Amino acid sequence: MVLVANIAKSKKRIGRYEEKIIQSLAEYFRYEGYEVVSHSRLNVAWGSILSDIDLLLLKDGLLTYVEVKSCRDNITRATEQVECVKDYIDYAYVATERKVRNWNLPKVGLIHVQEDIITFVKVAKKFQNKPRFLSILTLKKKCLAKFFEADINYLTHVDKYDLAQTVYATKANSCTRECLKEITTCGESCNTSCPIPEMVN
Repeated sequence: MVLVANIAKSKKRIGRYEEKIIQSLAEYFRYEGYEVVSHSRLNVAWGSILSDIDLLLLKDGLLTYVEVKSCRDNITRATEQVECVKDYIDYAYVATERKVRNWNLPKVGLIHVQEDIITFVKVAKKFQNKPRFLSILTLKKKCLAKFFEADINYLTHVDKYDLAQTVYATKANSCTRECLKEITTCGESCNTSCPIPEMVN
């Protein structure tokens, strides 16, 4: 289960042009009954392509990611950012001040933000595909090792790539989106409350 209290905060500063948009969206989604975490980070082994998450929303066990792009940002970069996280979330939106005419991301929703007016230009569709190998590979090695709780001492000496291949080949059916959501939002508390053994046994 994803718990908002476990989601780690980003250590980077919020962009000054995005801050007001994020505040407006956070207020809107809280009013709509979502638990909102702004400016957070995922528990994965990368940092460069997605150093922080603008908004994570949780409601009824479903996790929604909102990438905010001010009028000064390159909106096409949002495609890469959503692609990186789509196996760890249920829905994704891009929120921007710009009027976007052609939106070619079929499952990703689009929100237009003008002052305090929030308009859903396109509603997001749920991601449901089987997790990709790359998404499993980006998990931290200690998380991958937890899939093999009985052999964890031995597996800590195995190459991370080999661990990821084994998880993908033998555990991918049980490594559902729910499992990945819990791992990537655990906020480094997995040494004491890791959900993996319960979910894959």
